[in-house]
Amino acid sequence: MCYGEIEHGCHGFISPRANMAHGMCSCGSGGRRFLSKKERIEMLEEYLESLKSEMEGVEEELKEFKSE
Repeated sequence: MCYGEIEHGCHGFISPRANMAHGMCSCGSGGRRFLSKKERIEMLEEYLESLKSEMEGVEEELKEFKSE
């Protein structure tokens, strides 16, 4: 199941609260439609870490551009 990770070829994350996707991305990977509470928590924790890493990368880019 794809949780919006790049290695799965998914380009976006749909919120677990999105009714249409039931917490799955829109990449069409199929699979189950409903996740357990534990799986949703794990997915959200992974997503949060991904966002933190993205933010860190953006901050580094900004710092680099500002120093030029």
